[in-house]
Amino acid sequence: MSINISDVLKMEEWKECRLVAGNKGVDREILYIDAMEVPDIIPWIKKNELMITTGYAMNRDEGVLLDIIKAMAKAGSSGIALKTKFFGEITQKIKDLANELQVPVIEVPRDMAFIDLANPLMKKVVNAQNQKLEFNKAMNEKFLEIQIEGGGFQEICVVLGEMLGCVILVADHRQMLLGCYPEGEGAERWLAKNDYEDTTIQKQLKEYVEKSKDEIVAASAGEWEIRAMGIYVKNKCNGFLYAVGLKGKFDEMSEIALRQAGVYLALEFSKKGLVEQTEYYQDNNFFLDLISGNIQTEEDAVKRARGLKWPSFSYILVVGDIDEFENVIRNKTEEEVNIFKDEIMQIHKEVLRRQRQCFFVGNKSDSFHCLFTKNIEKNEILMCMKEIQRQIYKNYGAWITIGVSTEIFSYHDFIMAYKKARTAITIGKKRGKREICFIEDLRLEEAFFEMAKMDIFREFVDETLLELKMHDEKYGTPFLETLKTLAEHHGARKETAETLFLHRNTLAYRIRRIEQLTGADLNDPDVLFQVNLAMKILAYMEA
Repeated sequence: MSINISDVLKMEEWKECRLVAGNKGVDREILYIDAMEVPDIIPWIKKNELMITTGYAMNRDEGVLLDIIKAMAKAGSSGIALKTKFFGEITQKIKDLANELQVPVIEVPRDMAFIDLANPLMKKVVNAQNQKLEFNKAMNEKFLEIQIEGGGFQEICVVLGEMLGCVILVADHRQMLLGCYPEGEGAERWLAKNDYEDTTIQKQLKEYVEKSKDEIVAASAGEWEIRAMGIYVKNKCNGFLYAVGLKGKFDEMSEIALRQAGVYLALEFSKKGLVEQTEYYQDNNFFLDLISGNIQTEEDAVKRARGLKWPSFSYILVVGDIDEFENVIRNKTEEEVNIFKDEIMQIHKEVLRRQRQCFFVGNKSDSFHCLFTKNIEKNEILMCMKEIQRQIYKNYGAWITIGVSTEIFSYHDFIMAYKKARTAITIGKKRGKREICFIEDLRLEEAFFEMAKMDIFREFVDETLLELKMHDEKYGTPFLETLKTLAEHHGARKETAETLFLHRNTLAYRIRRIEQLTGADLNDPDVLFQVNLAMKILAYMEA
């Protein structure tokens, strides 16, 4: 336990000494004792130090003592014990400053030897420090034993809870419970359930760590005392530690125990993070090898999948792309971009961790991949992906377009499934509806997408539309858009004019000019069909 000015004044050896000022600072811990018999001591004043002096070097100068008291307040010193034999009376001005700055000033009897004061006090301070060291060592050994024996969050809670005789709760950064002591009724009053029936920390406790970092926050709630602290690894909050006991339960040794527990909890979070990171890299590398065709045989893929404990077929692949990614990351450093992508990944994991059919979430550049088992319903995919879109837009103002593959029945099918999911994304961006795009619902658009890759259809588009397209680019005319709208309305002039907000005479003029430039008869339904088909293909030629 710590030694402070109050403890000193209760000692037999100090009973003749008298506190004359600074009574509000008597709880400050004493770690050092020093004598001052030189004129300029201020550069050597330090925190938690009790200074003992005859005052001889001050030469009865009130100003010198005032400067020393100011320096002690700034440094956080414990106080000053002063003989008045050489210094003279401790004036009211000195007392007023000491009271204001809460620096204890002790008047020592004129004939008392310093050695009679310093030796027993030093012994008491050393003993107190030894007690702390012994307790710290004992706690360290207990927590180290947990690590050696492969224990985790729950075992740390048990050791700490039994040592302090109070409720102990450990949660991750989402405030989800990882361990508690005691299990059952003793801890339940401080826990809650979220909408997904996960066990979380009660809101009343969570509020105490919102403004803290790795410092212990002390608070009271009725008859209860609460100690809370964040657990940080590399300046990132990984979780929280809570201790709850009746008033008077916590003392200085409790704080030592909590800090020791915090160190080992940080180690546990590091281990947990390393395991998760290793598993992620193995899963993600396997997935990237599958979509890249880097695995030679189905048998090789099956062996790797078994090692990673992937479930049996069939699967559904969902791929998401961040729209206009280059604009989103503009003016960001490489580190900021990586943090941004990590946070997008975290949103995917947060939403999908409650979805048992999702067994993999990974990424490649600005693309994010999710694998679901065959048991997933279409509406469940829609619900999860819409929530991911909503959170990304809410937090970052960015949109993610999502494509869903057809069912996957073998590892050999991954290349085609990935291709189809990406095709769905391309179609979705062209449609501009910001929907979840299932490729099975986009078969006609998929056909146009594939046509756009074939030379025969590209030639057909050029023959039908190229001259008109070049005219628009050269003269800034809107003929291509007019023709597209006319074809979509099967040649109906009235609907076309209304869609384009044109007067009927303006539309008639444009149609005449288009016919002059292309030589096409826009009253012919077959011509309009060809134009409509060419327009559909052109959209994906430019994708």
